[in-house]
Amino acid sequence: MGLPHVKVMSRRQCCLCEEAKVVVEALSEQGLCSWETVDVDRDKGLLVRYGMDVPVILVDDQPTFKHRVTAGELSNRLQQVRESA
Repeated sequence: MGLPHVKVMSRRQCCLCEEAKVVVEALSEQGLCSWETVDVDRDKGLLVRYGMDVPVILVDDQPTFKHRVTAGELSNRLQQVRESA
């Protein structure tokens, strides 16, 4: 089983999105997850689904956090995912 994968559903010029990306990137650098950013403005379906309600953090494609996330919260969730695998 590989690392948990985190997606940050975001938009450009979104300060909360930038904060979330910093948290996720730091945990990725510690080897706790892989990650990617998805710009909801590039996909009409995602834009309709998320609109201005970003960031949304998905862990292994499951919506897990919305708007704000701390390193501690995300680290705990990643640990839970690894333990259940």
